This record gives sequence, C-alpha cells and structure tokens, in this order.
Amino acid sequence: MPWVRRGRHRYYVRRRKVKGAFVRQPYGRGPEAQLAALAAQRQREREAEWARRRRERGRWEADTRALQRLIAVSDLLVRAALVAAGFRQHQRGEWRRKHGRSA
Repeated sequence: MPWVRRGRHRYYVRRRKVKGAFVRQPYGRGPEAQLAALAAQRQREREAEWARRRRERGRWEADTRALQRLIAVSDLLVRAALVAAGFRQHQRGEWRRKHGRSA
C-alpha cells in the first residue's frame, strides 16, 4: 500500500486481511513508517525476482524437454543399430560383439 496524503502530510498505510476483510493498518509518518515502507518495497522486489525466476525456469524446462526427447530417440536409434550389427551391452556398460558372430 502506498503513502497516503492527508492535507499537507503523508502517511504510510498497509492493508491486511483480518477475518476475511481488508483492514487498513496505519504506520504514521515517522521512522517506523519509513522502515515499514522500505520493508514492503523489498518484499515486492523479492516477489518480482521470484516471479522472474519461475518464468525463466519454465522456459528452461520447455527447452530441456525437447532436448531430452531428442537424446532419447537418438539413444534408441544407436541401440537398434548396434543390436542389428550383432553387438550386446555388457552389464549395462560397454557394447561388445556377441560370441560366435563373424564380422
């Protein structure tokens, strides 16, 4: 909530919810009001930064999903080519030629 002007003076007022209704909480115009306004400004900046990071993470995950699908398909194609060429995967590690197969 912003500073409110009443006559020549400015007062800092916050709105908060009490039992479902919004109530104005006055802080006055002294040092306490300035600290409350500064704290509110910092909170708004943090929330804006969090929102920016959430948007960035969403874009990153969307780009990463496409890359992960490409990697999965290419792995499947490589596996199929190696199996067709007579290879097997030794204990989920390196690929080896099956015994008894000629080159």
